[in-house]
Amino acid sequence: MNSIPETSPNHSYPHRFPHRGLLPEGSYFTLTWTIGYDFGGMTTVALERSSAFARLDNRRVEILTLSPEMKELDRERELRESGTIDRKVKIHNLWQDLTAWPDRKLRRMVGTVDPDPTAADDAIKRAGQEWTELRKDSGDRLLQADRYHDRGHLLVIDRQDMKKFGRRGGRRITLFDRDQKVIAQWGSAREFYQAWLDVVIGDKHSYLICDSAFVGNFIHEYRRDNVILCIVNHNHFLADADDEPTGALAEDKFGYLRHLDGFDLATTLTDSQRVAMEGLDLSAGKLTTVSNLTDDLHGDPYRPRTRHKGSMIARLAPQKRVEDAIVAVADVAAHGRQVTLDIYGDGEDRPMLSELIQSKNAADRVILHGHVEGAKSNFLTSSFSLLTSRYEGQGLVVLESMSAGCIPICYAVDFGPADIIENGVNGFLVDPGDVDGLADAISTFLSLSEDEVSAMRRNAVSRAADFFERPVIRRWGEALAARSFAPIIRAEDARAEVQSAEVTADGISITLRVFELGESAPCQMFVSWKSRAGTFYGRVEARRSGDLITAEVPHSRIEHMTEEYVDFSLDLVFERGFERLRIACVEDSHIKSSDKVHLYSTKHGNFSGRLVRMDLTSTS
Repeated sequence: MNSIPETSPNHSYPHRFPHRGLLPEGSYFTLTWTIGYDFGGMTTVALERSSAFARLDNRRVEILTLSPEMKELDRERELRESGTIDRKVKIHNLWQDLTAWPDRKLRRMVGTVDPDPTAADDAIKRAGQEWTELRKDSGDRLLQADRYHDRGHLLVIDRQDMKKFGRRGGRRITLFDRDQKVIAQWGSAREFYQAWLDVVIGDKHSYLICDSAFVGNFIHEYRRDNVILCIVNHNHFLADADDEPTGALAEDKFGYLRHLDGFDLATTLTDSQRVAMEGLDLSAGKLTTVSNLTDDLHGDPYRPRTRHKGSMIARLAPQKRVEDAIVAVADVAAHGRQVTLDIYGDGEDRPMLSELIQSKNAADRVILHGHVEGAKSNFLTSSFSLLTSRYEGQGLVVLESMSAGCIPICYAVDFGPADIIENGVNGFLVDPGDVDGLADAISTFLSLSEDEVSAMRRNAVSRAADFFERPVIRRWGEALAARSFAPIIRAEDARAEVQSAEVTADGISITLRVFELGESAPCQMFVSWKSRAGTFYGRVEARRSGDLITAEVPHSRIEHMTEEYVDFSLDLVFERGFERLRIACVEDSHIKSSDKVHLYSTKHGNFSGRLVRMDLTSTS
């Protein structure tokens, strides 16, 4: 007998598939420049994390890309068919959207400059049916790119010689409707990208995670009350991995490393890198460690393996220092040990490495396999792995090796292996660049008893489990949930002016006055500096008493910038918000320089300095 209940259960399902609570509620977006066909570790991590978000928390994740090269590609279908992304992961490309959206949706993109209705007159004469027409100068530098809709009408003119025709300088991007009328214009590419993001994301609570250093260098300006903005630092943050921590920052990351407080969250892959970055005051509480995740390769610690069989997965490039692995294996073999090494990867160093193998008479010991899909599966049958990099963000191959029960033997470079491996327990750590030490570690491993090796394999598999999907995604959930959707505080009218500055025996003593803060109360303030040439940057925390700000810049923080001009700013960090004020320097400011550090007011009335020599210990 059929029966009808008197009341319906009071269940609310706001989503087609209820989420599982690993991540805070909201929409999720991953932002990167492109997804090519020969992508590396950063893109791999971004795709795997997006898929894990979708799979474990049962939610849709959208990957947003900006490159015009993706316009003609169906990467979503290709990546899904290859099993690279989860079925709930979607891929959006800026240019695919612009050519697919109707005019009514294109008009939702808000311009930032007053539209010039004659902009269509700038169009390049179309030579064929390609969707892009380019104009370049005599040095092959791009001056203009016209993009066409699939239906044939002009869509976008990106002109980069607005100041003087034929010479790069000044930019204007114009979006047209199908009648060739101007919809909106922007004065920079970043403003244009932001307008697209506003349409894609809308006004819902959202989490936008940027993995590309190139995109991160300008996306820090994308601040919206409803968007939690996160940058993932995938690799070393210094220009030289062997440099002192007060040296220059990595050139490809320079833009975002100077603006970490412009993000709601900045993640590092290891605690050691977070501590190093915090030690330089690069962020006021925005840094959090969230490791890369690794697959559970179901390594069997007890499965018999050929002890002397080693594997290495690495690009054949200078950063990976593969030549050290080849020399170490050859040296072990020269001392009568049976040992082999299979190297998976390709790159510019391959000819040099092939010659090295021949010169070491190691052709029967070391094999360069080139790029092999699914190369990490070889860790399941290999006994040990090698990592000889100059630097790593974390070292995903180390985790993959351990997950497979393959013992990693690694250089203890910043900032990866030492955070993962306990020397002699679940792997081996060797001083960076110590080829003899690397050979000794291989020999030590080969001489261990089977019981000792089995114990190490058990420990390696157990340690790798800390980086499997679920614990890492839970950590992401905790980090994102700790961020607030409170309104972003802006202090656009604030001004800073130097009252006095003196070079002392210890450094530079600066007193500032801040104006027009209104009711905005910064949580912290910093005096920051940036070199005009190169990538030197740093800052120190400042103290506030009323409207006076004081700071001490130690000589140790600037002594590397010999013969550099530096510009000083005041950084205001709010609970949610960040402003950087160029410090003004008026005529009656009390400035006292030395023969090593010359402090002065620029022609625009701003506070700057010139560092003359390396020895900064004496003053005049």
